[in-house]
Amino acid sequence: MNILRPAVAAFALLALAACYPPTTTHPVGTTAGFKLDPVLSGTWKADPPEPSERGAFYHFLPKLDGTLTVLIVQSGDEPDGDWNLVELTTGKAGANRFMNARLLSSNGKPEEGSPGGTIPVLYRIDAKGRITLYLTDETATKAAIKAGKIKGTIGKGDSGDAVITADPAALDKYMASSAAAALFTKPFSTLHKID
Repeated sequence: MNILRPAVAAFALLALAACYPPTTTHPVGTTAGFKLDPVLSGTWKADPPEPSERGAFYHFLPKLDGTLTVLIVQSGDEPDGDWNLVELTTGKAGANRFMNARLLSSNGKPEEGSPGGTIPVLYRIDAKGRITLYLTDETATKAAIKAGKIKGTIGKGDSGDAVITADPAALDKYMASSAAAALFTKPFSTLHKID
């Protein structure tokens, strides 16, 4: 099982169901400018979502260009752990913090089938320094697009991908609003810093 998929369909819980979470054609935070969030740097542990599953380690590696490379490695005693490579920018929309994720590879092989754009990941830091990650909900995103709350497209059929196509200013304004909270309803992972 690919950990990013339970970590990109549960960071991009991508393709266990061969389906990406909703993406954006522009990264969130463009109008305010991207700035590396120093709190992310280092190694973090995500506990398994279920006791019978394996957790993961997230290694956030800052780069000189202001982006982050994230190496996600499945935890556990077995030597068959999966790993994924993700590229991130971090930005803000109002008080909300976002990672704009692009999956680069899985187990050393280039990721195929990516719809392009970025996967917006809302993250919150609690008083204990833990980071909780939220992906956009597919159903809520499609409803917002259909209602005209945010510009976007929806692929054909029940499993068609939702893509938010709003220009950077409109995207950031929406993601800063209380209406955007409806898109990020369930946390999919909580990370604990490894010292």
